[in-house]
Amino acid sequence: MNYLLNLGFSSSAVNDGNFQPDDDSLNPLLRSAVWLSADNISLQDSFYQITSPLSVADWSFAQEASSPLQVYANGAYNLLVRIFQADTPPSAAYTLILNTVFGQGSDTEPTSPGPQSPLLVNGLPRTVVDSLQLKFASPQQQQPYWSNPSSDGAWTFCLGTIHGSDNTYSFVTGASVCTNPTTGSPIYQYGIDPKVVVGAGMKTRRRHDAA
Repeated sequence: MNYLLNLGFSSSAVNDGNFQPDDDSLNPLLRSAVWLSADNISLQDSFYQITSPLSVADWSFAQEASSPLQVYANGAYNLLVRIFQADTPPSAAYTLILNTVFGQGSDTEPTSPGPQSPLLVNGLPRTVVDSLQLKFASPQQQQPYWSNPSSDGAWTFCLGTIHGSDNTYSFVTGASVCTNPTTGSPIYQYGIDPKVVVGAGMKTRRRHDAA
């Protein structure tokens, strides 16, 4: 099963860095701050951008992002993030950097150390995906490395496959959007902090929201 965190933004909205709220659109790919699901798409267990537009027919509404997402560590659950432009028409010129940070996300004192992420790379937890803003001295230098949208004006990233033991995770997701890559500004930033429950979760862990 594939679960997609679908997030819309509007550069014209005064929203204190929040993604757009859900508007109950009949098109699931236009609903924001929600999880969508699809069970007929094969994905790699890796972090990469999907450069083709997603098909509306493949995806259906699963739940609001405000409720914890239930998955299992059996190698059959993939996590994706899609950022789309809520303004119409979407601009092909915008560029974006995606950042996600996983951390233990339940509320009580841990009885023993546990994994900070349900994703793995080379057998080790992948807790941060992915930042390069500090590598360059100016926004103009950064721009060639920012991601371009697909033809529908959206950015879709596969984060990888769920692994590891049962746990509850915070899943801090942020996007920096540059609306004028020629000058490197203005840059708008948005964030959200949903929860992902793997298996039964763990009720013996303190909240460690990683943001």
